[in-house]
Amino acid sequence: MGQRQKKNIRLIFLYLAFYGLSNGVWSDFAQVWLNEQGITISNIGMIIACATFVAGVIVILLTKYIKKVNELFILKLIFPLKLVFLTLMILAAYFSIKWLCILTFIFDAITDNLVASVTYPIISYILKSDKMYSKRKLVEYSATDLGLLIASFLIGRQIGSWLIDYNTMIMLALLFTLCSTISVMFIKNEKVFFAVRKNNIKKIFKDKILCFYLVYFFIGQVAYFTALGMQLLMLVRYGQFTSSTAALFIVVGCICGDIFGMLALKKLTPKNDYVTILTKFALRFLFYLAIVIFPIKEVLFAGVFFSLFISRAYENKTDGIYVNRCDKADMFAFSNLRYIFGYMGKALGTLIIGFTFELGLRYIFGICLIFVALQIAMALYLIKMRKNEAKWLLC
Repeated sequence: MGQRQKKNIRLIFLYLAFYGLSNGVWSDFAQVWLNEQGITISNIGMIIACATFVAGVIVILLTKYIKKVNELFILKLIFPLKLVFLTLMILAAYFSIKWLCILTFIFDAITDNLVASVTYPIISYILKSDKMYSKRKLVEYSATDLGLLIASFLIGRQIGSWLIDYNTMIMLALLFTLCSTISVMFIKNEKVFFAVRKNNIKKIFKDKILCFYLVYFFIGQVAYFTALGMQLLMLVRYGQFTSSTAALFIVVGCICGDIFGMLALKKLTPKNDYVTILTKFALRFLFYLAIVIFPIKEVLFAGVFFSLFISRAYENKTDGIYVNRCDKADMFAFSNLRYIFGYMGKALGTLIIGFTFELGLRYIFGICLIFVALQIAMALYLIKMRKNEAKWLLC
């Protein structure tokens, strides 16, 4: 890897860090902010689902029709648009324009989903590995946690005559997004970004493991967002936290998860992939089951904390190993295809929690248990498929 490529990698991780800070200070509070604008929780679920679905449609169009424009160009177009949407969001809240609040929230959520879909293909063109996949995630996660930590200490505080509220968090998100935009603009185009892309979806669907992984990824997203799609609102309603305390609880769980994720990447990953999967998902299933049996806030805290703690670990085994099966030429098509499945899963999961939120914890986590059980079964079967493939190649 040459000096220019190393510099580009550093700039990519820099924009990810600022982008993570922007998400941290704002994304978890966005749902509460919408609720304060007079929008019901079930409608918030529908709004998030709508934004996620539209992002999936845009990704389909990118995969099908974009051939000459590379991912870096898309990224350099998305970030200025995000700056515009955040600015309009501030104005909409200031002038109490409800429809504009909803519209700008949807557009901002769409840009977030698009950033996620093009980031790893850009990295993989320079250096593709399972560890790099996890490293990219951990950088973004750590920055997001730091942003959430900053927000949890600032929200509700009075500085002179200035009350730090949710609108202030949007302003902070705007500032960090501006820094991220500047970092993106300094990334230099390279020949590797313009490598001939084979948008050959049929080739991807011929790989049985990748096909099964895409369905597994969809189910995993449904499972996660059915339980934690509105985690801050859930802790405020059912955990009887304030918004700042709920944010602090979430960030402590995430930071512990980041530390464990880094240790897991270096030393604590079990050699047996079955053990890795059961550690990540089966324990989560048991915590969720405990919430269904004992729907009290103490058990809720334990279940949410563990889910946040373990969600950052072992992504090199649960996702990276399958994402990196693709050749570099197919990475853009597969990455977009993967995010389409992920967006649909997130949309469905958020829609479900939106409708079950008022019914209580037993309904929220009871439905989620079905998807978590299916996720575990599919993850274990994927390992079996890989082992059978390895035996066949050896023979």
